Amino acid sequence: MTTGRGNSRDRLESIFHAIKQESNAACSQRWRGHFDRSKGPSHQIVLFGSGALGLWVLQRLRHAGVEPCCFADNDPARWGTSIDRLEVLSPSDAVARFGRDVSYVVTIYNGSAARKQLRGLGCFHVLPVLALFWKHPNEFMPNHGIDSPERLVEDEPQIRECFESLSDEVSRHGLCDQVQWRYWLEPDFLDVARDAGEMYFPDDLVLPNSEEIFVDCGAFDGDTIRSFLRRQKSFRRLYALEPDGANRSALLAYLAQQNASVREQVTVWPFAVTDVDGSATFLSTHNVASKLSSSGNGNTQECRALDSMEWTLAPTYIKMDIEGSEPEALAGGKRLIQRAMPVLAVCLYHRSEHLWQIPNLIHSIEPRYSLFLRRYAEDCWETVCYAVPQHRLVKSVSVDRM
Repeated sequence: MTTGRGNSRDRLESIFHAIKQESNAACSQRWRGHFDRSKGPSHQIVLFGSGALGLWVLQRLRHAGVEPCCFADNDPARWGTSIDRLEVLSPSDAVARFGRDVSYVVTIYNGSAARKQLRGLGCFHVLPVLALFWKHPNEFMPNHGIDSPERLVEDEPQIRECFESLSDEVSRHGLCDQVQWRYWLEPDFLDVARDAGEMYFPDDLVLPNSEEIFVDCGAFDGDTIRSFLRRQKSFRRLYALEPDGANRSALLAYLAQQNASVREQVTVWPFAVTDVDGSATFLSTHNVASKLSSSGNGNTQECRALDSMEWTLAPTYIKMDIEGSEPEALAGGKRLIQRAMPVLAVCLYHRSEHLWQIPNLIHSIEPRYSLFLRRYAEDCWETVCYAVPQHRLVKSVSVDRM
């Protein structure tokens, strides 16, 4: 299975050659049985991590008729409490109560430290959460960046198209890493993730601009804006779009603490960003997972296309982290993107196919962009596509689009 790194084009050919050596039947049997081959002798599961990902996994497992034993968590404030009717224990208490032969599934995005911790406690069957996705595909896939390996074979032409549009070897190897890892689910195929502090604002790619007009699509509680303000001594305008009411309240509370010169330059809009103006069903979770969804919780959310919004100043930098609606938002901003050519920083990990679909879409909208892929967390999480116009490229960047 191992292909090495070497030249990215040779590596991609080698990866697809290896993939095609496995029959469809063998592939299906392998990934569907991945969890059962690694799990403990009992059917019991402990979820390590009671945050947003853990809660979502709990809900999907219950929908599949599976009830975990408990949450294990390193936060002492949660020990002895219940989250969505599931008890939270310390890791050592969970092991003491349920033993070392149950399956411990790490429901944390950067889960390697937690997996090491559990093995240090003597747990024999420690699994990444994505193995659980393959176990219950109807409940979990294609969300959160993982799908059946067959999808990679089906979408080979689009993956190759994406490969050709990327502008450096780092990006092309990053694409190869993901194709290889998503087919075999072997962490050794992945390079080390980059510093998460640079997510959305990569100093090695994008020149700073003291007159930045920044648009934050999916502003959450202001986490990206905090990073922006730490980096920007000055800027011209900031537009923040956040449809979840609780998240928006947290964002406004944060902005209220800033000095007047900052507050006067910020506009907060309560819109979801998509391809048309109107309204849609919205799943409001009051955390990072809020999104437009046909299975929403009864909320109707006002939506806007970027092309139809009244910009007093044309954006120079647009970030999108909108839980899977990125392709629609890009399509709804086509005219704006072509006219203003802002830097784009777009998340690729909410659905598996977004890894190649989104770069291909950006390239079709405006082929003059240089496109880069960077990953800031383990597995497939926090992977971002940057579309950078020529005048914003750091001078040391060598663009070698094939």
